[in-house]
Amino acid sequence: PFFSLERAVAEKVKASIHHSRQSLQSVSKDAAETSTTATIQAKEWINAGHVRLLRGHDLTPTCVALQSNGERAISGSKDHSVIIWDVEDQRRSFTMCLPWKKESAEEKEATSRTMGQVLSVACSDDGRYAAVGRRDSSVCIYDIRVNNLKKPSSSGTLVKTFTGHKGPVTSLSFRTQSLQLFSGSDDRCIRHYNLNEMMYLETLYGHQFGVTGVDCHKKERPISVGRDRTARAWKIAEDTHLIFRGGAKVASADSVRVMKDDWFLTGHEDGHLGLWMTEKKRAVCSIDQAHGCVGNVGRSICALGSLRGSDLAISGSYDGFLRLWKVSMGQTLDMRGMEPLEEIPLTGYVNGIAVGPKARFCVVAVGQEHRLGRWNRIAGAKNRFGIVQLRSSEDIQGDDDQ
Repeated sequence: PFFSLERAVAEKVKASIHHSRQSLQSVSKDAAETSTTATIQAKEWINAGHVRLLRGHDLTPTCVALQSNGERAISGSKDHSVIIWDVEDQRRSFTMCLPWKKESAEEKEATSRTMGQVLSVACSDDGRYAAVGRRDSSVCIYDIRVNNLKKPSSSGTLVKTFTGHKGPVTSLSFRTQSLQLFSGSDDRCIRHYNLNEMMYLETLYGHQFGVTGVDCHKKERPISVGRDRTARAWKIAEDTHLIFRGGAKVASADSVRVMKDDWFLTGHEDGHLGLWMTEKKRAVCSIDQAHGCVGNVGRSICALGSLRGSDLAISGSYDGFLRLWKVSMGQTLDMRGMEPLEEIPLTGYVNGIAVGPKARFCVVAVGQEHRLGRWNRIAGAKNRFGIVQLRSSEDIQGDDDQ
């Protein structure tokens, strides 16, 4: 029943975005096509209100997460801050972790500037806990329930800090509809926690190199990608795992996203976008240089987002566009594949994407630098938390009527 509902969001989103683009073009017919079209388009979309960029982080935002009802979003940044946003009102709700300040020499010992960088955030489906992963290899669990916050300015309460990893915590993921949390780190391990008891359960070993992404859906089978150029599906109950290799020509993956149980997407450093199913050793479908290339090297895909169980996926890089894909995950070979749907102009590195319910909107972390380093700074970009409208309100009204 769930799939029949969610199945074909992609076409509706495409129609909606196409409509917004038409309305924009009618306004700016005379704008000449130039090399900076992407930045000009980005400004137009912002002025038209389809994209809303909110200030809050001083340095590059590295990650975003949404509550399952889509009311609040969490974003983390390299300046150590974690901010909770009110998506409906499009404003900052409160700052959960404060940004880094230059301190005196004694205090400097406590947290160095780089170690406090927030690299990943996740939010449990019941909207109760937020998990924050940092470069100092800690995983902090905050209680962010609304009734818990007596004063609107007060921040979420720190419930527990897990300190098991030996490297930066690059990714966090809650299992859908549960309080099981998985954290992936540069130390090659994935750790499994249960937040009902607030305890660490086990470590999953297998990656030969740092883990760059972890994602989990309904099944107790998290999918991870790492710098060893493999993706792995962990069968927790059986204590085994499956290994997926992209082949000799494909670079390691930077991001992973489970579309629905047994199907997942990987976004690679060389701009390769792969669609996999857990029964097959090889990718079902792959697109090379999904975000164009610089010279002859594709731009890395830094973030992937999707509406779980639907055919809509969104990828982010630094080519000035969010790219939307229609993913077909059919029973037969000819019903499988990916096709480009639309693109939304957005300047800077897109480091995180989370899609809201019914694909009404998505929230993005966009900034000047890649979330894990500073090797390619984009000077013209701004460090912002973005809300991107994907479907018009009339479109969703029609959905509800059905």
